[in-house]
Amino acid sequence: MRAVLRGQRDAVVPCDGCQGCCVSGYHVPLRPQDTVALEEVPAVNLVLPRGCGLARMLPRADGTCPMLEEGRCRIYADRPRTCRDYDCRIYAATGLEPDGDRPVIRQRVREWTFSHEGGRDAAEAAALRRAAAFIRRHAALFPPEVRAHSAAAAAVLAVKVYPLFLAQEGDARLGPASGTAAEEQVARVLEAARAFDSASA
Repeated sequence: MRAVLRGQRDAVVPCDGCQGCCVSGYHVPLRPQDTVALEEVPAVNLVLPRGCGLARMLPRADGTCPMLEEGRCRIYADRPRTCRDYDCRIYAATGLEPDGDRPVIRQRVREWTFSHEGGRDAAEAAALRRAAAFIRRHAALFPPEVRAHSAAAAAVLAVKVYPLFLAQEGDARLGPASGTAAEEQVARVLEAARAFDSASA
């Protein structure tokens, strides 16, 4: 997922016929390079950007993607970058569940299980969950643009910064911080996220 977030690869998800992300009412950000989607999405399902924002592809009234026809994506080969990056396993890995009324995604997330080949893998998995839990617990301390109240945004942020949480669970900096300690840890999280994004640019 870190490689996906850096734009180094597409997510490779063993969907096995699952179409949860295509039927769950997502508003899909469209980047300028998503030219096929920008041309093909019906006007009623397209919100154009204001200022420096991104266009968005809106779902149909029933929550399905407007590009989904007879159970298949009409533009799969040229699907938006957001769709290429999406991996519902990020929720399971971080111990979070998707926001909103998304029963198909929620069920799929609950089905994912992970095995760890060694102590390092298990430690990284635990650190990832600690990062996500910290971000959600202290969401109000993050700037609004970080969207720490969103499960998806919190999961992505946790993937970017989990190395901060690799220390022992009893480390005073990483425990159930409050007050100034929490604010200091939020500052470290934001700095680590900026460093991750800069290295990816």
